[in-house]
Amino acid sequence: MKTIDVKQGVSDRWLRAFEAAAQLGSFTAAAELLQIGQPAVSHAVARLERSLGTSLFDRGATGISLTPQGRALHERITRAFDEIDRAVAATRSSTTGAAVTLSVATSLATYWLMPRLPEFKRRHPGIELRIITTDSDRSVGRDDADLWIPLGAVHRDDLQATPFCIEEVLPVAAPELAANIEPDNPEALLRAPLLHLEER
Repeated sequence: MKTIDVKQGVSDRWLRAFEAAAQLGSFTAAAELLQIGQPAVSHAVARLERSLGTSLFDRGATGISLTPQGRALHERITRAFDEIDRAVAATRSSTTGAAVTLSVATSLATYWLMPRLPEFKRRHPGIELRIITTDSDRSVGRDDADLWIPLGAVHRDDLQATPFCIEEVLPVAAPELAANIEPDNPEALLRAPLLHLEER
């Protein structure tokens, strides 16, 4: 087992504060990311610098920038933290069961998926279901989801698609407007003012 030299006196909180500040280029942004006060980040970095005996940031009127020593440290601890995060995620996955991320339209999630979640959890207690809601099919295959339920057909050679359901779309109008539209004439509907969602 590898031993830790406590005499080095370097706190992981100092390293986390330094890594966030180096990544974002700002003590204030690092504080927002870590959900702590900006003085706490500055204090942590200052204590880390004193412990290491070197300056990690150049501080100027326009902001902060890494010194050569700071860049070298940032590269190494970023790799170390990434490995720690992967190890934690792998351990959590092995103890809590499979995790599946589903990307689904907001309306479908609200009116169809949510009422069915309790029954899904009862039948599949070992599956952790994560849900991403979106109103655009452009995210299919491009976000971090494992499964997608888009509103329309998506043609991607690298994805396998299975028909999910047939959606019926019906026109709805105020009585005053409906009285002036021929219901059996599609062209008349096209000339009527239309309120709808549009992807951008």
